[in-house]
Amino acid sequence: MMAEEELLKPGENTLKEMQPYIFDLIDQLNNILTQNEDLLTQNGLARRISVTLSIMTLHRYYPDIFMKEVWNDVLQIVEELKKIPQITNQLNDLLADVDKLNELKKEAGI
Repeated sequence: MMAEEELLKPGENTLKEMQPYIFDLIDQLNNILTQNEDLLTQNGLARRISVTLSIMTLHRYYPDIFMKEVWNDVLQIVEELKKIPQITNQLNDLLADVDKLNELKKEAGI
């Protein structure tokens, strides 16, 4: 075991493990927003995604806060995106990130 791992509190390693998935999730949502802005505006999601992305970006280095403050909004947005047939084929990577983050969230006990 490395010295820095010994200094971590339980769950801290899992929180660190979340960061790349959070960063990728932000990128995925941003790409979906920019590529489908008109469609998302018609469906009433563009502004909501934009605001949520701002909050996600603010908390991206603090996975515990990210999960407590914005995660439920992210899950609701993902469910809404799944209902738009033109976007469903763009969701594979985003859904993989969501699944992994849900798994890590559970491991971290958040």
